[in-house]
Amino acid sequence: MVLARIADLVHGSQPLPGDLDVLEDKLLFDRPPVRDRFVKFFVLLFLATVIAAGGLIGNSTAVIIGAMIVAPLMTPMMAASLAIITGDGRNIVQSVAIVAIGVVFVIVIAGLMALIMPAGARVTPEILARTSPRLLDLAVALAAGAAGAFALGREDVSDALPGVAIAVSLVPPLSASGILLVAGEPGLAGGAFLLFFTNFVAIVAAGVILLALMGYASLARRLEGRAARRTASLVIVVAMVLIIVPLGFTSYRVLTNDLLQREASSALLTWLSGTDYKVISISVDNGHIDADVGGSGTIPAMPALLGDLRSLGTSATVTVNVLPEQTLTGATNP
Repeated sequence: MVLARIADLVHGSQPLPGDLDVLEDKLLFDRPPVRDRFVKFFVLLFLATVIAAGGLIGNSTAVIIGAMIVAPLMTPMMAASLAIITGDGRNIVQSVAIVAIGVVFVIVIAGLMALIMPAGARVTPEILARTSPRLLDLAVALAAGAAGAFALGREDVSDALPGVAIAVSLVPPLSASGILLVAGEPGLAGGAFLLFFTNFVAIVAAGVILLALMGYASLARRLEGRAARRTASLVIVVAMVLIIVPLGFTSYRVLTNDLLQREASSALLTWLSGTDYKVISISVDNGHIDADVGGSGTIPAMPALLGDLRSLGTSATVTVNVLPEQTLTGATNP
């Protein structure tokens, strides 16, 4: 009774058998016309990859957003969620296989683009932004998966699907993985792939939960489907647990680096006050501060900087590169 009331609230009314048929026709790849579904999927995936790789290599956020809208990977992920709800083991396997083939396809295409484009293997800030997934990314992906299932399950909110595509990153991190592999950065490529995998697991899990709350599970409870539902649900839970560990580590590292960056900036400004030197750049990583300062005159003593950092409670090793101030002039007149 409680679940029925929740379904009434979330879905708007109890879903009918015809509603489930409509949803399966939207998502499952074994519904006719089968060939057209696969052609559409891979054409859109190819175009999304080209757009995403171009945006990443060109460091263009707007172009990358365009790739998110075009990318069709959300469809087989939602199909996997629906197949888990209905206990359809064959479509669970098929949907996951389509995602896996799509993953390889995107990485290969993006890698080829990095090989043939000028400066294709250059690691841009947009690429680096997708190499350190955090727990926040997991929360966003869960919300996006729930929003996608909600929009698919209710015709009156289907217009929200483009916004869902923009909210979660699927093709861009895979494209970043391909580019980084070509650039000889397997560690960073693994970080980008972890972001995609986090989004994949979270979207499927959230889709299962929301579709169940909307009442679709009660429509499709078949005795022969229980084993498939149990197995798939267990795999999702295990994957979520395994993902949380590296995401928690990355989140902690990002937070500590951000704190160290602020402390280093404050201490360097205090240290250089009253001199002609200015801070050019500061980079921090795992307890090490590397700073470039430029100017002229006498540089303050290093112990003074270390003392300022100690007063802030900072524990770090510090390297300061002092660059002399230079002025270059010239003319192009013949």
